[in-house]
Amino acid sequence: MKPLSMALMGIGLIALAAMGACRAESGDGGAGNAAGVGGGNVGGAGGGVGGGNTGGGNTGGGNTGGGNTGGSSGDGGNCPSMAKEDTDLACDDGCDNDGDGFTDCDDFDCEGKPAICPAGPAESSNAMCMNGTDDDGDKKVDCDDFDCKDRLVCKGEKTNAACSDGKDNDTDGKTDCADTDCQQEFIVVCNGSSPVSPLPAKANWPALIKTACSDGKDNNSNGKIDCGDCRGSIEATDCHDLPYEAGNKACSDGVDNDKDGKIDCADDACLDEGIVVCDKTKPGQPVSPLPTESQWPALADAECKDGKDNDTNTFVDCKDFGCSKSPIVTVCNSEANDVTCKDGKDNDGNGKTDCDDFSCSQNAFVTVCKTEKTYAECSDGKDNDNNGYADCADFSCNPATGTKNLACQ
Repeated sequence: MKPLSMALMGIGLIALAAMGACRAESGDGGAGNAAGVGGGNVGGAGGGVGGGNTGGGNTGGGNTGGGNTGGSSGDGGNCPSMAKEDTDLACDDGCDNDGDGFTDCDDFDCEGKPAICPAGPAESSNAMCMNGTDDDGDKKVDCDDFDCKDRLVCKGEKTNAACSDGKDNDTDGKTDCADTDCQQEFIVVCNGSSPVSPLPAKANWPALIKTACSDGKDNNSNGKIDCGDCRGSIEATDCHDLPYEAGNKACSDGVDNDKDGKIDCADDACLDEGIVVCDKTKPGQPVSPLPTESQWPALADAECKDGKDNDTNTFVDCKDFGCSKSPIVTVCNSEANDVTCKDGKDNDGNGKTDCDDFSCSQNAFVTVCKTEKTYAECSDGKDNDNNGYADCADFSCNPATGTKNLACQ
């Protein structure tokens, strides 16, 4: 009897251990997809290594790992284990059945089951994370979706909603209008450090934002006007994807192309090296007499090989993007215009050819490359540049280092 008792006790302990493991699994957060590497299944569409945009860049490579919500919710310990989480039942039971850190529709094994996990566009951009829709079909909407947790709309105090919810969203000890992040030209629920009274209805916010960002005034006294101040707002849609006020043509057309209240040579971008229509010794003034368009290439080439830091940004000649990314400069052996970006050659010797080179794919003057670089392209749920990654999963929108597109901030 004693051996039998010992055996029964052993079985009981094993069962208790199994139940404890399942419960522990329900509390653990799982691997997630931090740092763009993440867990996920082998062969999934993740991968944050590869490609990237270092050293000239490559359009390849994304920056998301496998699934996104780690761990299992559990259901009182009833979490059957299996080698692969790929059945209808397993993909809808709230458990991480295969122990890879991803649950149900967040697990790549559950892809291809439209009844359980309907396919949808990526829910990872600010636009997708504030539309009230479960865009990727993972049964999590907007800020409840793990892919949205790092977006502006889901953290911080930089939207009208966050600036009027009575919460200290960025945990800096200041709530709503008392937070300087809410004292912006595009925040229409605040008047300085105080809330607007009466508080405008949410339905009126878009029209109020449009007015504040186009009235020609520096409404918050920070020295910036209209889109010069509002281009950093995900809600100021009229300031998204505006033409650059850069290049000799845009700097001499008499138009405020980027709607920042500054026209042509008055715009700082028109002081770049290679801009020959503006007088760098007289900021804000055009060259007199103004050179003709046919003279621009020769004048730009001369400026980009004179050994001087003409725009005082510490970069000289072809080391300055004003020269190396200029479509009219020929002395830099660069890959920066529609001709050199489709000739099949590695013109700048960085190992990347044509549209595989960020000098082409991320250049505002190049039109021959399929890109994923504008707010619209980084928010539409599509893989616009055909590299296998959409929106904020694409390094073009959400680089590991450097400035992220507003859609992915």
